[in-house]
Amino acid sequence: MSAPAEESGASFWRVAVAVPARAAVAFETVLEPFAVAVSTWDPDPSSARTPGKPAPASWAGDIWLAESCIVEAICETKPAAPALADALAAAAEATSVPLPEPRISPVEARDWIAETQRSFPPIDIGRYHLRGSHVEGPPPAGSIGIIMDAAAAFGTGEHETTRGCLLALDRLARSTRPRRILDMGCGSGILAVAAALTWRRPVVAADIDDTACAVAETNARINRVGGLVKIHVSDGYKNPAVRAGAPYDLVFANILARPLTRQAPALATHLAPGGAAILSGLLWGQEPQVLAAHRLQGLSLVRRLRLGDWSTLVVRRGQAA
Repeated sequence: MSAPAEESGASFWRVAVAVPARAAVAFETVLEPFAVAVSTWDPDPSSARTPGKPAPASWAGDIWLAESCIVEAICETKPAAPALADALAAAAEATSVPLPEPRISPVEARDWIAETQRSFPPIDIGRYHLRGSHVEGPPPAGSIGIIMDAAAAFGTGEHETTRGCLLALDRLARSTRPRRILDMGCGSGILAVAAALTWRRPVVAADIDDTACAVAETNARINRVGGLVKIHVSDGYKNPAVRAGAPYDLVFANILARPLTRQAPALATHLAPGGAAILSGLLWGQEPQVLAAHRLQGLSLVRRLRLGDWSTLVVRRGQAA
């Protein structure tokens, strides 16, 4: 049995799950809000036993499965069991794999954020140039520079869902200039920041997680749009400040398929006639259920973007595909 973190001298916690390799991205996604770093181990058992690349210390026994891998999250605090269980269940359901049993153990303190930053080079997504604050120098000419450090909230631009939203935003920006914008489930605030930098218009952002809201506020200030991006803790559209900002000309919702489906009526209510919504966080196979829910509310698909196993959908109120 592992010693408690306060007894062993460790100040971080490791959460590891064994999952089929095809489901690794989904489990990385749901573990990111708990972690300062998330990684996936090679599914080849021999690679985890070779010198210089030991198997995770928290992983007891020989439990490698064919075509499986280890998704590992390093957390500053021990994750709350109910929240962790819900997150893993959502990933398991989204990928149609058995619910894995997490192995949780304390680890010795290391500068995980610095290590993550070193592995996060600048990336270009459409007109957006994303980089951590550790990268010096101006962004390339003609691009919109966004500073986004890895932190305790989802969204640095590396994941296919965030990339899909930014590419959809880039395309919309060629022909539209929305006045009222909402980022629902804002996470790190990357989409709200990108929209504010693109149009220099006010953006309302909301997330159910108060930690994510704090991270988003910091990122808005770092990118000098703190006066434009107003962030609220909200369970969906329930916060009065979120409702007061409607009707929105553009809504981002980079969340999972189930909440996207559940929130479709509220989205339609808060979306202006002709307004567009960028939906992401869903796998290819989940497109029918998400689209059906939104079509019932009078929203039509106008664009679909697929990156890896993930889909980004652009729907519009009152416009046919």
